[in-house]
Amino acid sequence: MNIRTVSFNGFTFVDVHNPQDFELKFLKHNYNFDQIHLDDFTQKQQVTKIEIEKNYILVSLDFPYLEKPGNTKKINGSNGNGHHHENKHHTLTQALTTTPVSIPLLISQSKKKRIRTGHVAFFIKEKYLVILHDERTPQIDEIFTECQQTLKKREEFMGLGPQYLFYRIVDILVDSSLQVINDITSTIDKIDKHVIEDNPAEKIVEDISATRRNIVVFQTMVKPAMNIFSDLEHHKYPQIDASLTSSWSNIKDHLQRIWYRLEDSKELIEGIATSYESLLTAKTNEIVKVLTMFTAILLPLTLLASIYGMNIVGLPHADKPYVLTSLILIMLIMAIAMVIVFKLKKWL
Repeated sequence: MNIRTVSFNGFTFVDVHNPQDFELKFLKHNYNFDQIHLDDFTQKQQVTKIEIEKNYILVSLDFPYLEKPGNTKKINGSNGNGHHHENKHHTLTQALTTTPVSIPLLISQSKKKRIRTGHVAFFIKEKYLVILHDERTPQIDEIFTECQQTLKKREEFMGLGPQYLFYRIVDILVDSSLQVINDITSTIDKIDKHVIEDNPAEKIVEDISATRRNIVVFQTMVKPAMNIFSDLEHHKYPQIDASLTSSWSNIKDHLQRIWYRLEDSKELIEGIATSYESLLTAKTNEIVKVLTMFTAILLPLTLLASIYGMNIVGLPHADKPYVLTSLILIMLIMAIAMVIVFKLKKWL
C-alpha cells in the first residue's frame, strides 16, 4: 500500500504516493474523506482550489514538472517505517536517505522539454496532514523521508502543526518551480542564439512553439494559486491559523515573482517569434525576387528561341547561315540590357 505515516507530538504526516483503489478505500474509511475529492485526484480532474469541509480542509494545487519525451526519470511511490504501512517501493527510500532536501526538480535527458502538471491534494485537520501526489512531485517524498529519519527534521517541519507543515511543503514546491523558470529563460536564450546563427528553421519554430506552450501551461498553474494564497493572506478562511499570515504572504510573493518572470518570458519569446517570422518573410521575399528576375530575363529569350524553333516556312532569315549567331547575339544583348535596367532600378 502506497501510504506512509510519521507522527510527532500527536500530529501525523501521511504521505500517499500514486493512490489506487485500495488506498482510496483506506483513506475514506480511516479519515472520512469525501469520495468526490478522492476521485477528482485519481481521475486527474482536480482544479486548484481550497474547500472547507466539516472534518477537514482541502487544498488542491498544481506544480510544474519538466519532462523530456523518451527519457523521463520517474520516481515511484514508497512507504516507510515508524507508524507506517507496508512499503512496496523500498528502493526509493534507500535512494532518498543519501539525498539532502535541496528538492531538485526532475529534468530528463531528451531534446525537447515539456512542462507537465503535478497534482497535489492536501487534506488538513487538527491532528494530521494527508498529502496525495504522484511522481511529478518527488519533493514531498524527500521531505517525508527526512522527517521519518531524524528527530531534528520532525521538529523543523512538524513542530508547529499540520498547517505549518502544509506551508513548508508548498513553499519548497513553489521555490522548486523557479528551476522551471530558469530553464525557460535558458531555452529562450538558446532560441535567440539559434536565430542569429541561422539554424534550421524547422528546429527554431519547434523550439518557439514548445516554449510558448510551456509558458502558458505554467501560467495556468500559478494564477489560481496566487488567488488562493491571497485569500489566505487576507483571512478569508477563519479555519486557517491566523498566525501564518506572513507565511501565506511569503508564498504569494514567490508566486507573483514567478508570474512576473513568466510574463517577461512570454513577451520575449513573442518578440523573438515575431522577429523570426519577419526574417523568414524577408528571406522568402528575397528568394522570390531572385527567381522572378531570372524568369523576367529568360522569358523574352525563351519566346525568341521558341519562335525560331517552330518548323514552319516564312521565318525571317531562317534559311541564312548566320541566323544562329545573330539570334545568340540578340539574346545576349537583351539579357545584358535587362540586367542593367534591373541594376539601375536597384532591383538586383
